[in-house]
Amino acid sequence: MARFMGYSQNRQMLALCITVAVMFLGVRSELSQDIKGCQEAMSDLYSCLPFVSNKAKAPDSTCCSTLKAKIDKGQTKKCLCTLVKDRDDPGLGFKVDGNRAMSLPSACHVPANISQCPDLLHLLPDSPASQIFKQFNESSSQNVGHKVQAAKEETRGNLV
Repeated sequence: MARFMGYSQNRQMLALCITVAVMFLGVRSELSQDIKGCQEAMSDLYSCLPFVSNKAKAPDSTCCSTLKAKIDKGQTKKCLCTLVKDRDDPGLGFKVDGNRAMSLPSACHVPANISQCPDLLHLLPDSPASQIFKQFNESSSQNVGHKVQAAKEETRGNLV
C-alpha cells in the first residue's frame, strides 16, 4: 500500500511540476503550447521517466502497460513526440534522451510509428526540429537491415 501511495504522490508531483512549468513559461509560448494538453498524458507516463531520462536500462512493466493502454487514445502519441522535440528545453524540468524516448514504444512492444511525429507536430520536413525523427528512422532502418543481413549470413552458414 505504501508503494502505491508513493507512486500516486509521484504522479501528482509530476503533474504539478508540468502545470507550474506551463504557468511560469508564459514567455516561452512555444513550449507552453506544446505541453498544453499533455499534462494528463505525461503524468500517466511518469513511470517511463527513468527509462527516457537514461536512468534505467529498460522501461518497467507499469510504463509499458500504461503506454500500451494510452498510445492510441488522446494525446499520448503526440505528447511523446513533443517530449522528444523539446528534450533539450530547460523549461521541461528534466533531461530526456530523445533516442530512448523514441525507442520506448519498441522497448514496450507497442506499435507506434515515430516517423509520424513531424506530421503530428506540424513540423516542416527539413526543419531542425524534425531532424531527430529523421535520424532515428534512418538509424532504425539501418539496424533492421543489419539484423536481416546477419540472419541471412547465419542461415547460409548453417546450410554449408
